[in-house]
Amino acid sequence: MRRILIYYPKNKLGMSDFGEIDYTTIFEQVKNELDGKFPNVGNKVWLQGITSVISNQDCIYDFGYEEIPEELINSTYDCVLLPLANCFHAGWVKYMRARTEHIRKIKIPVYVIACGIQANSYDDVNSLVEEIKAPATEFISAVYATGGEFALRGYCTAEFFEKLGFHDAVVTGCPSLFQMGRGLLISNTKVDREDFRATINGTFKLPIKKSDIDKSDFICQSTYGSLLYNPNHFKENPYTFKRILRDIKRRDYEMTKAIADERIHLFADTQQWMSYFVQNEISFSFGSRIHGTVMPILSGVPSLLYACDARTREMAEFFDIPYILPKKDSKRCDIYDLYCETDYTDFNKKFSEKFDNYEKFLQKCGLVDSINSDNIFMKRDKKDVDFPESLNKEHFEQLSRLLKKQQWIFD
Repeated sequence: MRRILIYYPKNKLGMSDFGEIDYTTIFEQVKNELDGKFPNVGNKVWLQGITSVISNQDCIYDFGYEEIPEELINSTYDCVLLPLANCFHAGWVKYMRARTEHIRKIKIPVYVIACGIQANSYDDVNSLVEEIKAPATEFISAVYATGGEFALRGYCTAEFFEKLGFHDAVVTGCPSLFQMGRGLLISNTKVDREDFRATINGTFKLPIKKSDIDKSDFICQSTYGSLLYNPNHFKENPYTFKRILRDIKRRDYEMTKAIADERIHLFADTQQWMSYFVQNEISFSFGSRIHGTVMPILSGVPSLLYACDARTREMAEFFDIPYILPKKDSKRCDIYDLYCETDYTDFNKKFSEKFDNYEKFLQKCGLVDSINSDNIFMKRDKKDVDFPESLNKEHFEQLSRLLKKQQWIFD
């Protein structure tokens, strides 16, 4: 029986307990635990992917963070699993240096899972190497000195490691996609236009027709947490026509209308998030969020990624997830046409091999004897799941009435 410390806070808005969420009190948690800033629930998908595959009879794992002394870590656990995502960028240097000092005191292997660079494009790798060369080299060296390993998110990050002089890191992709087993397949069969239903994510500034945006639900991961679940959000600032104009200027009309139409959803519970696609018979997902792309895929729904940076692009390329790159002169497309062009042949052909390679990496590290493909955090019957309602529904109805009354201004 191996004992693993997952180096992550025990409770960060339930990010590491994967239990059911009480949406009536969620904003109180956000205020108490996170200073009122709603976290990116996509990180929960990623962390759950790491945790679910090691959840079997061969191991015991605990979540713990800076409150655990290094001496206790060394005497209690067989290894440390350090889940990191966008850890190689200038904004993370302070944390990187702190983690390096911490890791140098650890005498058991440290395994860094799913890490990657943060850069605007692949062209920025060389400048990133120069910018953070010293702290990144020290951090990577400290991990290897424990006998640990790195699992990288994609080949752009592998290039970053190579340029720093580290040639042995393994590219495994993101664990979030492996949590439903090696048999994950996405159908290329298309529904007729009249039966087509899409969701969008990340941004409303996607290269699709405004009429398509008006018909699509928006899956939020953090931005509208307060709007949806803070019961005092509108208490002293009710909707007026002046406020609508201000919101449209700050956001845009499509986004404001989506709020009014109650087409914005945020699921802090991953089971609800996955089930939403099944219960609502969603045909297609399009957007710039990588885990906003992963979640419908895990539900069997084809997704197209709007790859706006190196981080999202390298993950899409590793898994053969269809993607498009932003263009300055991008014309607005018909979202149904994008759906018809989205092809998952390569994804389906290569996924099981990628799953097996990830399993081999975990086996090599002694983290599993075999991956647990029966995700203990997900129900197989996704139709037996209830969805949260916003606590501010009446305010959105008020906004809708005001928009309709002044519609001629926005047409």
